[in-house]
Amino acid sequence: MRDTSPAIEQRMARMIAERSPEERLRMASSMFESARELVRAALLREDPGLNEAQLRARTFVRFYGDCYTREQIAAIVKRIPRMQLDEGFR
Repeated sequence: MRDTSPAIEQRMARMIAERSPEERLRMASSMFESARELVRAALLREDPGLNEAQLRARTFVRFYGDCYTREQIAAIVKRIPRMQLDEGFR
């Protein structure tokens, strides 16, 4: 869906390009943090009983699940402290 006119898109791109690299990095970091919090809230709404380790793993899968096979995800999660795949993943 494209609901923004090309003129506005060009203006936004120009405004972002005018910012310093530090400001752009800060903006991107803030947007990622917001997205992460939205995903965590949705996961908890779907399954309020998740513990923190399960929540961390499901957040990882939600963000990066399309990039890896199930076996690769299981291997990655196994190596990350405080992260646990739950039975719903298998």
